[in-house]
Formats: sequence, C-alpha cells, structure tokens
Amino acid sequence: MKVAFFTEAGLKRGMGHLIRCYTIAQKFKDNFCEVDLFLDSDIDFSYKFNDLKSFTWDNFQLQKKYDVIFIDSYEATLDIYQEASNNSKVTVFLDDENRLNYPRGVIINFAPDANEEFFQSKQKENSYLLGLDYIPIRKEFIVSFKEKKENIFIILGGTDTEGLSFDIIELIQDINISKTIVTNSAKTKEELEKFENLKVLYKPKDNELVENMAKSSIAISTASMTLYELAYLQIPTITISVNQNQANGAKQSIKHNIAKSNISIDDTNWKNKLHQEVMKCVQTQNTFKVNNQIDGLGTQRIFDSISRLIQ
Repeated sequence: MKVAFFTEAGLKRGMGHLIRCYTIAQKFKDNFCEVDLFLDSDIDFSYKFNDLKSFTWDNFQLQKKYDVIFIDSYEATLDIYQEASNNSKVTVFLDDENRLNYPRGVIINFAPDANEEFFQSKQKENSYLLGLDYIPIRKEFIVSFKEKKENIFIILGGTDTEGLSFDIIELIQDINISKTIVTNSAKTKEELEKFENLKVLYKPKDNELVENMAKSSIAISTASMTLYELAYLQIPTITISVNQNQANGAKQSIKHNIAKSNISIDDTNWKNKLHQEVMKCVQTQNTFKVNNQIDGLGTQRIFDSISRLIQ
C-alpha cells in the first residue's frame, strides 16, 4: 500500500497536525506500507521527525499515484482536497470543526462530540471515523504509565505560538511544587533556567518527553493533541486556549472529563484565574477522575478501517 500524508506545522501553526499525522504514518509503516509524509513549515523539524518531505500548499502537486492520501490542514483549499480525492483509491481528511464540504473520502474527527456537534447529517459518499476511539496516541506513550510524583508538567504545544512559557512559570513560581516545562526555543530555555525548582526539557525526544510527563501529578497544556495524551496517562490537566478553535474543543474536553478546566488568554484576567486553578488543582488532584475512554488503540482502528476500504 502506498500512502501519503500532507500537513502543516510551524512557528505560528504549532505541531499538532504534524504529530497526529506522524503517529498515524508510523502505524502504516509498522504494517509494511510505503509512506511519504509531506510538510509545509517554516521550521526545520528534522531534530524530532525522520523522513519529512518539504512542500507548500501554494504549489501542491501530486508527484506520483498513491493508494491512500491523508490531508490534515486548516489551510488547504477545496481544490486540493478534490485533486487528492480524484487521484487515490481512498482519501482521508483529518478534521477539527467540519471545516469544508469535503469531497468523496473518509473524514476523521477526534472530538468527543463529533457526531453531535459536526456530523449530524452525513454524506452517503463519505465514511466517518468520529470520536475518542480514533485518537492517535504515539506508541512511546502506550507503555509509559509511571508512579505519579508531586510535579506540574507544562507543555504549550510544540512551538508555544503565543510565547506564554515565561509568564506562566513566573506566575506559578510561588506554588511550592516541582515543575517541568517543555520548550523548543533556545532563547526561552535560557530565560527559564533562572527559575528554581524547574526542570526545562529542551527539544526532548519522545521517550524523554513521555518519561517526564507520565510521572507528573497535574499538567498545564494548550487544548491540543497533547491534552489527549495527558488524558491517556490519567493526568488532571488545566488547558489554556490560545484561539477560538481550541476554546471550542476545551468545552467538550471539560464536559467529558478529559480536562479539568480551561483558561482563555482572551480573558484580561487570565493570569489570576490560572493561578487560582493551579492552586485548586494541586489541592484536589486526587479527587478528579480523568476520562479513561482513550485506550491507545486509535491508530490501529484507523489503519484497520482504511485497509478494509482498500481491499
């Protein structure tokens, strides 16, 4: 099976789409498929991801025939989706908010309420993989349950698009608990290293990331793919939404006990609210039960579903 993934990431676009495409791509590779992963980005991610191929949406062109094409994008035009659909046996669209009237293909939406929120009326020519059963969890996480220690784990997406790392650590520095933060910026790393009782993970490999995340007792995260990984590890999480799409997703996450609470940076009082929520979470961390529906089998279900359509 020849499979292609087309997605985007970068300084202002984060890493969520890349991470979930890479995770699904690895499952296809593990099942002896020939996989190409194409990335439109203004950042070199080769330090973390292997075999990425550069492209841009503005110059999208299929160079060869594929059995399956995945597209995960906020930017690709309908013409691009249509071209992919016309030139593959199965086309798969990773979606967050029913962004387009998609052409023939498979639509994947991981939102807990995807059926109710976005896809009440389904098109007959399309197939749908909806909800938490299809969350792609990186395989490094699957065997990473650890004994929890008193620690706050902070991860603000792959690129911290709003530059919040320093402000958040400064804000919660008075809370007497150890902290771990992830950053991919050398400048931010240097700024953060002045704080006491703080471990800075700079461009961590997945095994280092998971090792530190899995043994933390609570977390602060953007309302992105990382939130689902934290939920898989059963870590109570305060989400920070940095755009409207994340704010909408956070509401569903709280409703389904995937996140404990959400703070929007559009709120002028967000810093005080975040401090209060962290204090509350530290005090009640053992009483909040994280939804355990995310079982780590999402990529297998995606692979099985696509394979059946090819046969």
